[in-house]
Amino acid sequence: MKTFWKALGVAALAALVPVRFQKDEETGRQTFQSLLLSVDVDTDQEGKTVDIGVNLGEGVLTGLGRKLAGAVRESKMFTDDPAEAALDLEELQTVADDLQAAADEAQAAADELQAAADEATAADFDPEF
Repeated sequence: MKTFWKALGVAALAALVPVRFQKDEETGRQTFQSLLLSVDVDTDQEGKTVDIGVNLGEGVLTGLGRKLAGAVRESKMFTDDPAEAALDLEELQTVADDLQAAADEAQAAADELQAAADEATAADFDPEF
C-alpha cells in the first residue's frame, strides 16, 4: 500500500509542478505546462482572468511520447528500397488511370442527359402560353 501512495504522490507532483511557462503578449494568454498536463489562463485587457483551460495529456513528457510515436508511425510509411517505391507508384498510376476513365464515362453520360433535357425543354415550350 505504501508503494501505491508513493506512486500517486509522484504522479500528482508530475501533474501539478509547472516546468514550462509561456506568455503571449498579444492575447494575454499564459500557459503553464507541467510534465503531464498544461493550464491555459486567458486574461482580458484589464488583466482580469477570463477563462482557465486544463489540457490533460499536453505536458512535456506526453508531448515527447507523441513525437516518438509519430516518428515510428512515419518511418513505416516510407521505404528505402527504390524498387518498392517505383512499384507503389506504378500501382497508384494504374488506379488513377482507372478512376479517370470512370470519370470520363460519367461526364459523357452527364453530357447526354443535359442534351436530352435541353431538347425536351425546347420542344415543350409553348410561346403562346
